[in-house]
Amino acid sequence: MADDSNNSTDTAATNPVHTCHQWELLFSKLNHYFRDENVLDGSEHSSNFIGNLIIVAYAVVIILGAVGNLLTIVAIVRNAQMRTVRNFFILNLALSDFFICTVTAPITLYTVLYMFWPFGTTICKIAGSLQGFNIFLSTFSIAAIALDRYVLIIFPMKRQRQHNLSLLFFSLIWLISFVLALPLFTASDINLIFEKPDCGIQLTICHEQNQRWKEMPINKETYTVGVMVTQYAIPLTSIVFAYSRIAVRMRTRLAARNSLCNAVQNSTVNQRRKSVVERQRRTHLLLICIVVVFAIAWLPLNVFHVVNTFGWSEKFSVPTFALCHVLAITSACLNPMSYAFFNQNFRQEFAVMFEETKLLWVWAKIRDFVNRWRPSKSTHQCNSTKVTCRDIDSDQNGNRQVLLPTEANSQVPMKENAVVIINSV
Repeated sequence: MADDSNNSTDTAATNPVHTCHQWELLFSKLNHYFRDENVLDGSEHSSNFIGNLIIVAYAVVIILGAVGNLLTIVAIVRNAQMRTVRNFFILNLALSDFFICTVTAPITLYTVLYMFWPFGTTICKIAGSLQGFNIFLSTFSIAAIALDRYVLIIFPMKRQRQHNLSLLFFSLIWLISFVLALPLFTASDINLIFEKPDCGIQLTICHEQNQRWKEMPINKETYTVGVMVTQYAIPLTSIVFAYSRIAVRMRTRLAARNSLCNAVQNSTVNQRRKSVVERQRRTHLLLICIVVVFAIAWLPLNVFHVVNTFGWSEKFSVPTFALCHVLAITSACLNPMSYAFFNQNFRQEFAVMFEETKLLWVWAKIRDFVNRWRPSKSTHQCNSTKVTCRDIDSDQNGNRQVLLPTEANSQVPMKENAVVIINSV
């Protein structure tokens, strides 16, 4: 796109009859990438219809993502009981996704719609590196949430180790994201492609400078492949591993609990057992959706960067890039629904906020939609002369608790139908 801009401005510069007003009008039209008019021969552009579709797509993702992530942030900040180590990972993800929706997406949309950059060198460098930083922070947060839940569920009794590991994950997320964004800050700069001082016209473009990449210890090709591995392959592998192990552990625990109640056979118990199985099925579906959304959303953008970096395509396709990018940031819109709206504590906090702002009818619509997909709240309880077993929901700290069955004639001194509580899924 930069080369086409140079060709266009060079062609225009060879025409000596333009007045200042004509120059301004010409470059004002040329600045719009999506246009039906061919302003100059050889200038790259696409149809206005495609441009409108891209604007609508970005607007939907930006608005829904910003609102959803802002609700998640406020829910954690305003309620002291929500400020747990587990929820700080959700907060970290919501912050990064909120900035993707409010900073990264609008800046990228501007560079897609317009050819020239009028905001100077400093903003160009900050914008280039900040876009990468927010994306790294978001994807690494998703992986950290998966690994943190894996440690919590697979090793439920090692509480102190979980806390220390969570702090380590949190620190590494920010450190690695910052380090990976530094090359983008160095490589991003502006190019002056046309200047006419007597008319006050100065046209610049903001992009990654190939010469800057050659001066750095790591070249652009190596960096692009490294980013695809660290930002896509490693997080995807982490969440697949973590959630598959979580699903296996949940299935094993459910089978163990059901075996304790096999002696009791009646329609009520069978119905409640089916409810528990359905809840587990929906939980598994949620975990699968998280993996699939991440894999599908981020793969096209990473492939696009690799193809263009290694010169496997004839030219940089702006509409294709916009499609890949808006698909990637769609995950930022879906993350709040996946990680917060399916959590009872968050839903209760959202309901309170909507009620306080007199928008309870909006929350009712959201709740009806979420209830179709979230794991149903059910109680699995079977009683006999010797066994009592139940499932209960999360406690105030967001940790699920399971009431283990106890024998009525156990040697442990307990009250009748007593239960032992441990942290579980």
